[in-house]
Amino acid sequence: MAKHFKTNAMRLLDTLKIPYVHTQSELEGGKFSSATRLAIKNDEDPRRVFKSLACISKDKEVFIFVIPAPCSIDFKKASRVVGVKSLSLLALKDLKSTVGYERGATTGLAMKKDFPVILDIKAKTMDKIKVSAGKIGHGLIISPDDYLKASKGRLGDVSVCD
Repeated sequence: MAKHFKTNAMRLLDTLKIPYVHTQSELEGGKFSSATRLAIKNDEDPRRVFKSLACISKDKEVFIFVIPAPCSIDFKKASRVVGVKSLSLLALKDLKSTVGYERGATTGLAMKKDFPVILDIKAKTMDKIKVSAGKIGHGLIISPDDYLKASKGRLGDVSVCD
């Protein structure tokens, strides 16, 4: 009998009794490329797919910003939202050891430590968003309010879209 697949993020949502839909996406060549490309390949609206970016301040504070896949983080806006002078992306080599997830699997749910999570304000215009389930190729469809509750996050205007 096959074991039922669960990630730590899914276990957290189950514990909190927060409804979600688990999705599994087909990867290009078995590898993660980008959230936008993955959404398009799987016939999803990229604006509803949110990517999680781990950033670090000069004082070594880590923040997780969750923004629409086709958008970019606006470091000036993001710095203002979290009250630091400047931010940069956390180095890829430090990602797994710091937040517990690898590139393409990062999520604001069930991290190694409770880093502050900021969900881009654009999520509030949607009834559901898709975020990483904590494993490459696996996603969670969840309401923005439920995501904020589970991640103990807050809203912020932190991205720029073309």
